[in-house]
Amino acid sequence: MAGEGQRSLLRSEAEERAARLRVASVQVELDLGDATGATFTSRSTVTFSCRDPEPGGETFADFRGESLLAATLNGVALPEGAWQQGRLRLTGLQRDNVLVVEGVMTFSSDGEGLHRHFDPEDHQPYLYAMSFLDAAPRWFACFDQPDLKAHYELHVTAPPAWTVIGNGSSEALGEGRWRIAPPEPLSTYFVTLVAGPYASVYGEHDGIRLGFHVRGALADQLRAEVADLQTVTAQCFDYYHQLFGTRYPFGEYHQAFVPDFNAGAMENPGCVTFRDQFIYRGRATRAERGRRAGVVAHEMAHQWFGDLVTMRWWDDLWLNESFAEYLAHRCCAAATAYDDLWTEFGVVRKDWGSVADQSPSTHPIAGNGAPDATAALQNFDGISYAKGAAVLQQLAAYLGEEVFLGGLRDYMRAFAFGNATFADLMAAWTAAGAEGLEAWAEAWLLTTGMDTLDMAGLPPELTVAAHPPPGQAPRPHAVSVGAVSADGKVLARTPVTLLGGSAVVPVPTGTVLVVPDVDDLTWAKVRFGPHGWSDVAAVAPNLRDQTAVVVVTNALRDAVRDGSLDPAAALDLVCTLVPEQPHELVCSQLLIFAQDSLAGPYSHADERFARRARVAATAEALLAGSEPGSDRQLVAFKLVVRSAVDPLRLLPWRSGQALPPGLELDPELTWSVVERLAGLVDRPELLTAALAEDPSASGRVHAARARAATPTAAAKAAAWQLIMNPSELSAYELYATASGFFVPGQEALTAPYVWRYFDEIAATARFRSGWSLDQVAGLAYPGQSSTQETLSAAEATLATDLVAPLRRALVDGTDRLRRAVTSLQRY
Repeated sequence: MAGEGQRSLLRSEAEERAARLRVASVQVELDLGDATGATFTSRSTVTFSCRDPEPGGETFADFRGESLLAATLNGVALPEGAWQQGRLRLTGLQRDNVLVVEGVMTFSSDGEGLHRHFDPEDHQPYLYAMSFLDAAPRWFACFDQPDLKAHYELHVTAPPAWTVIGNGSSEALGEGRWRIAPPEPLSTYFVTLVAGPYASVYGEHDGIRLGFHVRGALADQLRAEVADLQTVTAQCFDYYHQLFGTRYPFGEYHQAFVPDFNAGAMENPGCVTFRDQFIYRGRATRAERGRRAGVVAHEMAHQWFGDLVTMRWWDDLWLNESFAEYLAHRCCAAATAYDDLWTEFGVVRKDWGSVADQSPSTHPIAGNGAPDATAALQNFDGISYAKGAAVLQQLAAYLGEEVFLGGLRDYMRAFAFGNATFADLMAAWTAAGAEGLEAWAEAWLLTTGMDTLDMAGLPPELTVAAHPPPGQAPRPHAVSVGAVSADGKVLARTPVTLLGGSAVVPVPTGTVLVVPDVDDLTWAKVRFGPHGWSDVAAVAPNLRDQTAVVVVTNALRDAVRDGSLDPAAALDLVCTLVPEQPHELVCSQLLIFAQDSLAGPYSHADERFARRARVAATAEALLAGSEPGSDRQLVAFKLVVRSAVDPLRLLPWRSGQALPPGLELDPELTWSVVERLAGLVDRPELLTAALAEDPSASGRVHAARARAATPTAAAKAAAWQLIMNPSELSAYELYATASGFFVPGQEALTAPYVWRYFDEIAATARFRSGWSLDQVAGLAYPGQSSTQETLSAAEATLATDLVAPLRRALVDGTDRLRRAVTSLQRY
């Protein structure tokens, strides 16, 4: 293949192309008539103009096919050798040009390009295109950068019984032929196609045609879920129409729930793709549907912020994701039944972001430069999402609604269907009346790490202060300081603005615990004074205030990670907090942290079983105290299964016996029991029977994880072969195998593979790339082996030459390992 050794687009190259070229239209013709083979044909006709074409001037287009069949520029065939490293060299440019490229492309199995999934239930192929971040040239030739928008037209040949949809309305032209013509110009990275024997449900809201699509095996589940999806979709449209002051501009709105999807979802205009786990195969809790509503709202926010107005270059990718994250939670809280989604933001999303912000791989929210597309992808993390959203929440409070929304609406109108930068948005806010934005941006967007909010002094007056990371100035924080009594009630919430210093806060009589940022409004580490954890322990059994609990939960996890809280004391607090907490998501997050960290790498080997047993006992107490048939019972049951240390507790449940009243097994609950049993005992007949009952794609993923977790030398050897070598597994099965390998309690069995991981992981870059390379390396990281010897091996590997996705996965994994080793040495 002449395109081997693909080069990542440099920012300087993108700027040069954008200065010279304007792309008018791209017509893509795809022949998918035989979707069972390894390849398909793609023909692109790109009409573009060149400003001031110079004699001898040249540029390049992007094409990453299997083979090039033909390529012409203005009717003249490109010379031999014009296709190198995924690029087509174009010379002899005229003012107006037509590039035609025809090639053989490969169906992907890694969730990028034109992905193909063969469903094991109906034995049919299901296709979808994922063009982000630079995968568009894997299925059509183009100028692949966000600021060369164009009008697109897709002509697709496929089996006549298929559903074929994309960024615009799909017009059937005849037997097995479709035309899709999006109404507005698009960037390459969100051009998509969804094709296959998908099952669909259609609707309409406010003149917008809605479509919901799943593979055929999930048709019944879609019918069960579609009412909630339609309601949330309609509520989000109404909210965003009012918020942005501009109607949704992309015609129809399809939401396709597709298999093997790497991300949570992708905001393709008019045709959003989601991972199909959002169409539940079993009973779902309100919190799970709330999370799905948040993703629906997030992707819809992108239709304006990201799709209508698109970043000029990838260094402003944070702005897309931060805004969508912030607006989604704001939308759900204001417009949907899931009005407590800010709890999920606090206890899940902010924790994700804070871990990233304290890792050696941390980076500023903005201003990262992103010298090429590959570098940009490495900063697509919890900082870009959660930290950015928290900072925007602070900015909205600082500017006020009138200025914040007024500037946002002016920005949308000024740059609609084009590209813009963060500087353009700052200018719009300034024109709307904002002051001091440069200082705010300098403090929050161009720095790394987290301030620590802490308390000092004695009642009746205490001092709250913000302590910045070494070498930095403290950032401004607008918070409420909460005074908590022994019975867990918040006696007072005192608004405080910290502008680089400290503030004195009066506290009422009866205060036992003082919580800086009790309403979880800022981005900071929180501590509770010199005796703070003793004070937390005193109120923990009675603490019910939701945001206060979120702040305490995040502070507890963070203090363990930075070595300022003994993991044994943290486990005591978790076991005290969990049984009485009203919000199931908080209970779940605390017990998962206890099992995966406090009873894992943050405990010595001889302590781990006892700690796991204590986690299991706490989960059992939660289950015993739950109302039959409630969400709380379902969450508690999952936690009991997840933390079980005795297979005899689970074996009756596998056959549906002795289940808690009001609870019935569904496919997902059944697999949770089977997976946990697989990690405890070698009973291959349990796995065989489960797969016979559920031979679906999801069943295969669960089976892959269970096989990897099986405590035998043969099972580990087979799983290792799949992790460290090319395989025919689907992406999800591969990720499941990686995540199931290093199981707590199997340290002796897996000890030889700790060293092999560091010896062999670099070689996986020869046959994996992008998302899959990063995911497998991260999921298979031997973080349970929290010894100095493992840390030394990790650091030695990091001292070698690693490709960017591998280096990021190992840097983050090694930081987590180093923190655990440091904690074990200290306590």
